[in-house]
Amino acid sequence: MNMPQDRELLDDQIAYYRARAPEYDAWWFRTGRFDRGAENNAAWNADVAHVERAVVDMLAKTRPSRVLELACGTGLFTRHLAPRVEHVTAVDASPEVIAINRGRVGASNVDYVQADLFDFEPNARYDLVFMGFWLSHVPHARFDAFWAMVRRALQPQAFAWVVDSAHDPTSHAVDHQTPDRHAGIATRRLDDGREFRIVKVFWEPATLATRLRACGFDAQLAQTKRYFIYGGATPT
Repeated sequence: MNMPQDRELLDDQIAYYRARAPEYDAWWFRTGRFDRGAENNAAWNADVAHVERAVVDMLAKTRPSRVLELACGTGLFTRHLAPRVEHVTAVDASPEVIAINRGRVGASNVDYVQADLFDFEPNARYDLVFMGFWLSHVPHARFDAFWAMVRRALQPQAFAWVVDSAHDPTSHAVDHQTPDRHAGIATRRLDDGREFRIVKVFWEPATLATRLRACGFDAQLAQTKRYFIYGGATPT
């Protein structure tokens, strides 16, 4: 997949997340098609609590002032960032999820920017670049350019923080096929049956750390018991 040839796929990905906006949170809260039964839901919720604690602990330890949140979505992490920092710039390609985020967070210290992240160029520098469930949607061919943009957004001594999906067959909706761990593309279905193709790269902590090292970042990454990877990446 090279950069000129993946535009149709990336446009489909944006269309998917725009259309999915009103039902996105069902994935996080394990409702509707994402209800996997008591045992799996309990495991999911335990991993959610783990990764949310990790984010809160990171903010308490590093005390960033200005944060750039890439692919801010419906505010599942913006709601943790905004009360703990001076300012958040929250970027997403979907005006529909931005509207939900704004309603959920309701914070005066959050500025929202609608932009395709593959065309986005930061006009300021930040103490922290945060991305929740975005990196898996960056094609391999655009990985280096994306992290070059992240570097340009960071103040000296600043860092990036990643939360994303590990590969688990119970993470997705019950009517989705389990994505191929190595394909880099997945088909997703909405409640109304419409289907879209999206980029989906399942990183493992060690593999991602090696890949980031080639981009000039020192990454300290971990994985919850089943569902998520997370951690920081500092420019070297």
